[in-house]
This record gives sequence, C-alpha cells and structure tokens, in this order.
Amino acid sequence: MHTTQTDLLRAVRDTQNREAWGQFYRIYTPMLCNFARRLGLSDADTDDLSQEVLMIAHRSLRDSLYDPNRGSFRKYLYGIAHRQALATFRARGRRTRVQSVTPESGVNLLDQLEDHRSEETVREIWDQEWRYAMLDEALRHVRSEVGEKPYQSFTLFAIDRRPVQEVADQVGIAVASVYVYKSRVLDAIRRWIAQFEDRD
Repeated sequence: MHTTQTDLLRAVRDTQNREAWGQFYRIYTPMLCNFARRLGLSDADTDDLSQEVLMIAHRSLRDSLYDPNRGSFRKYLYGIAHRQALATFRARGRRTRVQSVTPESGVNLLDQLEDHRSEETVREIWDQEWRYAMLDEALRHVRSEVGEKPYQSFTLFAIDRRPVQEVADQVGIAVASVYVYKSRVLDAIRRWIAQFEDRD
C-alpha cells in the first residue's frame, strides 16, 4: 500500500501494478462521481466522466505529461475533470437540442461552468470532495493504528453524530474517553493526510 501520493502516482504508471491501481481508483473514483453529481450530471454521465477522467489521468502519468513541478496533482486532476464536465454538458445539449437548466434556479449549467465568476464555486465543490476522499482513505489506514475501540468511538461520535453518552455506552468506555479517542484519531488522520499529500 502506497503511503504517499507521489509514490502512488509513480506506481500507477505501470499498468500491471494492480495494487496501485486499486488504491488509485478507490481514492479518486468516488470523488469524481460526487463532484459530477454535484454539478448536476446524470448517473450515466457521471460514470462516463469519472472513467474518462481517470483514463486521461492514467495516460498523463504513464507518458509523464503530468509535471509535479508545475502544480499539484489535485489541481491537475481538477483541470481534467472541469474540462470533461464542460464537454459532457455541451454534448448533452447537442443530443437533446435543449439547454440544461436547473428547475429550481433556472440557471443554465453549461453557462455556469463556463462563467469565470462561478469558477470559484465549482472549485470549492472540488476541494470539498477532495477532502472527503482524503478523509475516507485516511480512516481506512489509521483504523489499525489507533485500535478498534478508538476507531468505533470516533466514527459514532464524530461522523455519525451520536450523543456522547450513547457512544460511551455502546463502545463500553467512559464519556471522557470518547473525547480522548476523538482527538487521538483526528491526530492520526491529520498525520496520514499530511504524509500522503507530501508535496501536493
């Protein structure tokens, strides 16, 4: 298992490295799908976009087109995803001969994506989904490090938002331990993300 993004990006250049590709897809596929859905794409278009973005990213990594000295992988992948989203909206407009307008706002989604003023909003969505993806992957990695009780306590309290007394009773720990475990797991998550994103 690759513990830094740099190592992972280097490893996926080898198309035969199934472990690296498994980790790569596990991290980035849900993030790309959630990003696309939040932009208003259909499930079918969302699947197509995520696959296309990952194929383009793979070719870029394999052929050394991505240069980390010119910017982070997060920004690089965003550029690909944003361009593919625009292409998808344009293609959908051609297929249906109608504009993609959200019923609740009356806003044309293609115009919104192409409008530089809304670029900030689209980028915020991307950054949120990136953070969620990093958190999910970090939780997978720190579970064995922190132990089962701290992990269970953290997920119930910090993620599921269950009352502290309920968490303490369910896990079989003191209320004070719930707060201690939350802090311990958060520290482990921060360390893992900082290590994984090393030069990002």
